[in-house]
Amino acid sequence: MKIIKNATLLFCLLLMSVAFSQVHITVNNNEKDPPISRNIFGLFTEHLGRNVYGGAWAQELENPEFVPTAYWPSSIERALQNFQKTFKMSSLVDDSKNGFAAYWESSENIKGRLLKDGNHYFQQINAGDKGGYIQTGVFLPLHRTDGYEVTLRGRSEESAEVVLQFVSLDETIIGETTFKLDSSWEAIKKKISIKTIGHKKGDPYLLRLVVKPDTVAEFSRILCFPDDNLDGWDMEVVELLKNMKLPLLRFPGGNFVSGYHWRDGIGTIDQRPVRPNPAWNVMEWNHVGTDEWINFCKLIKAEPMICVNAGNGTAEEAADWVKYCNDQATTPMGKLRAANGSTEPYNVKIWEVGNELCGDWQIGFTDGDDYARRYAMFAPELLKADPNISLIANGLIQVLEKSVLINRGVDPEWNYKLMELNGGLARSISVHSLVGRAVDNNSDPVEVWKDMIAFIENYPGFLQKLVVEPMQKANVEPKVAITELMDWSRAPGIGNVNTISGPLWYSGIINTCIRSKGLVELVTRSALMNHGGGLRKNRGIVYPEPVYWGHYMYTSQDGTIPLDVKTTGPTFNSTGDYVIKKENIPMVDATALMEAEGRSISLFICNRDVEKTQRIDLVIQGFESEKDAELMILQCDNLALRNSWDKPKQIAPLYEKVSVKGGQIKYSMPPLSLVRIIVNSK
Repeated sequence: MKIIKNATLLFCLLLMSVAFSQVHITVNNNEKDPPISRNIFGLFTEHLGRNVYGGAWAQELENPEFVPTAYWPSSIERALQNFQKTFKMSSLVDDSKNGFAAYWESSENIKGRLLKDGNHYFQQINAGDKGGYIQTGVFLPLHRTDGYEVTLRGRSEESAEVVLQFVSLDETIIGETTFKLDSSWEAIKKKISIKTIGHKKGDPYLLRLVVKPDTVAEFSRILCFPDDNLDGWDMEVVELLKNMKLPLLRFPGGNFVSGYHWRDGIGTIDQRPVRPNPAWNVMEWNHVGTDEWINFCKLIKAEPMICVNAGNGTAEEAADWVKYCNDQATTPMGKLRAANGSTEPYNVKIWEVGNELCGDWQIGFTDGDDYARRYAMFAPELLKADPNISLIANGLIQVLEKSVLINRGVDPEWNYKLMELNGGLARSISVHSLVGRAVDNNSDPVEVWKDMIAFIENYPGFLQKLVVEPMQKANVEPKVAITELMDWSRAPGIGNVNTISGPLWYSGIINTCIRSKGLVELVTRSALMNHGGGLRKNRGIVYPEPVYWGHYMYTSQDGTIPLDVKTTGPTFNSTGDYVIKKENIPMVDATALMEAEGRSISLFICNRDVEKTQRIDLVIQGFESEKDAELMILQCDNLALRNSWDKPKQIAPLYEKVSVKGGQIKYSMPPLSLVRIIVNSK
């Protein structure tokens, strides 16, 4: 019997060893690094896909400017087919080839022509003797408001009435109003209340413009905003970013900025040209420009950071942009800003000179010698416009794929050439780390995850070779600006920025930056919305992805002083089949930040293990704390699971209290989890 009991005990211990691992973490409050900049918790956004239009910007219509299909940068045939199917519009694709704007459908008896006036198209319709309509599909956030503001810019040679209707797909009219047009172009704004009885989240609707028989009318623009918009921005997006206390926002690109001319995005909406996006297969309405972005930063209380066009732009154009933002209202550029609504300067302090210009996918791409000369032209002009700004030079892009370091550019000596010519004028160099390009549908999800973590452990050495050594050779104090960051594996079923992988990988990179002793001065994670990870808007519904919550853990706490942290526990190896091979990678990663006055310590602990719970034994030395600490945990044991518009909280944080006894905390962390513990002083 004794032998059986001992065997049973050994078996139970074996099971526990399989399911659990022990990790010891010691935080020493007596050993501190210099304070970090909160700008390492920043965010990047770009005019790309539905990041801005159809995303953070609250205007709901797909083609508000009545642009023809042929004006899009490349084919949108498949997008039109999907739109037609979603909104049950049987003739939309055909109509887009026969006189009607993309994403607009006509009733049978309507004839259409697309005409152009300057930089704007307009839709002409001829109703014949039976009347009729044109219509487009729309998702409305009726779960939060039934009020909408619609602005129609139109005209008719003879006075005409246009009835605007919101219609369900079963042809029930749920809201309508009337616009009266005459022979002059006029933008008319109306408020409409929608009947929400029977509405379900994500329901599709039609916006219809109905005209009487024998009417000839022309429409050049139609805007539809929910009435809870904040100066044009989606209020849920604003609230989510404001709540996370985002410190820094980089805009307007990205690849987009290398073909963007900032004057296109200022002035009245009628003055702003509609153009194909220079980098992506979408339209650039220019409804959102400098003034709107600065206002967005004010709404969310973030510092703005602008990347200038050093692709097909000029140093003079970039310097004028600095003056537009930062001059007093007494100079030509300051007066222009004031005329557009802001007498007070914006005081934008951080400016990046170009985006990814080392790569042949970029407008205006070049080699290291030419960019060094280009930077030498741009930087003095920008600093002359405002000597108080900080500049970031465009750095070489390197990626690790299958354990091979690849230069994504034509010149591997880019950073050395930049520093050799410019010296201290290049005070900081940008790094873009979009990792996981070698992953495909046949990849092993767990091994991919291990390789992604291996990249984090290799990151200090990566930055040393890429940035530190070229800057040190030029006798310049090294500074790194990570202006795009994302775990970018895109194969279905593989963890990435949209899954639990996103916040855990982000945490590892940020912890590395915290430990860099000031080398990394800022990070702007990719990206704001519907691109990379962060926030999503689908079918009119805004929801956070897991990486938003991981980012939130860092931004919403007050700690800025790194404390010494020592961690002992299990390790693992990566194969290097996808990113990089590395051995003895810590299964648990931890950092600690103290609030400036010593009132609290924020602890960040990540369990990277896919299978095992980690029993954390945490000791805080030299800090008298309250008996309870606040814990926030984000966890999911499925690397591929994602939140969605109909299941937006599949991966969401939980909150609890943990006890602190004699400076010690014991906690069991489940697999694939990220924990923040805030310990307050007595």
